[in-house]
Amino acid sequence: MRKYVGIQGKKTGAILLILSVMSMLVISVLWQGSAAVVSHYEKGHTVMLDPGHGGYDPGAITKQGVYEKTINLQIAQKVKEMLGPSGMGVFLTRGEDIDYVPDGVKGKTTKKQIDLNRRIDMAKEATADVFVSLHVNATASGQESGSETFYHYQSESGKVLAELIQQEMIKIPGMNRRIAKPGDFYVIKNTSMPAVIVEVGYLSSMKEQKKLQQSWYQDQLARAIAKGIANFFVLP
Repeated sequence: MRKYVGIQGKKTGAILLILSVMSMLVISVLWQGSAAVVSHYEKGHTVMLDPGHGGYDPGAITKQGVYEKTINLQIAQKVKEMLGPSGMGVFLTRGEDIDYVPDGVKGKTTKKQIDLNRRIDMAKEATADVFVSLHVNATASGQESGSETFYHYQSESGKVLAELIQQEMIKIPGMNRRIAKPGDFYVIKNTSMPAVIVEVGYLSSMKEQKKLQQSWYQDQLARAIAKGIANFFVLP
């Protein structure tokens, strides 16, 4: 334990008061960040969170051996945990490192389609109100960073959900200020409910790669996603 020497009387009291105030401010900020997620929810809604990739499909892999599929699952579990107290039904398409491709199936495209179809079916079976697929991006240049949220270009409700999530993502300190974008990705094209793909960052960026592996940063990402979903459900 660190000792303070030569500080007496009023000086000691003043320092303790400052430390106490600072501690209360930190606790207040942390509490508000968590409570803000829960306070937005209404019961009766169902969310399907899809940690992208898994099993045979690792997603992006870094030279340091960091797997996208692992980060996707870690963040999805955090989002589920944050939504839990609300009474909302929250499900994961996978809770571990698995895929849904039967043994013996060959061909990268065929295997991927089978896997994605099962995840889409799980959302339908759960009568999910929204489908949120979580991923981590990567590029050859390694220059890009920041989050991106995609919706199917023919889905107006998907666009709203994507915009609300991305609006929260860009509030994270240091995050690039991108807007939600339209896309034609298989998993958001074939869902029957509003669906988005959230690319939480870039593994190809060394700086961002390090952050994406940290629990405190994953908490920030998960909280932003959860808040975006919450805001979607309180729309008039």
